[in-house]
Amino acid sequence: VLLRCGNDLSVSDRAGHGRVHVVDALVTGDTPSTKAAIAALASVSERAKPLVVLTRDDEVSWKSLRNLGHVHVLAADQLNAYDVLCADDVIFTEAALDSWLTGLGIERGDSSATTEVAEQTEEESA
Repeated sequence: VLLRCGNDLSVSDRAGHGRVHVVDALVTGDTPSTKAAIAALASVSERAKPLVVLTRDDEVSWKSLRNLGHVHVLAADQLNAYDVLCADDVIFTEAALDSWLTGLGIERGDSSATTEVAEQTEEESA
């Protein structure tokens, strides 16, 4: 539970500073394109160390990003506080954000669930 709360709070911290972004997709179509992925990332953030969160089945995006050494890519179920805090920006695809929130037991737009997780973390650390 504590690790899950740490992930939630680290992403919340980044979001509070405008460093969490959600895109429909990084690459459209069925063909991987590093050039398209670079353009999509540049349209969201110019910072040096982006963390991109994808679903495991988004093969086109995985292949498009694999040659970009400055981009750290994780599956939504592998997202962790360390990687979030080391990144300048966190970029989710819509599907990855939904997957991550579902893993936390939160429905998109459910701010009460996020508040509950934060309160549990405060109680456990006290």
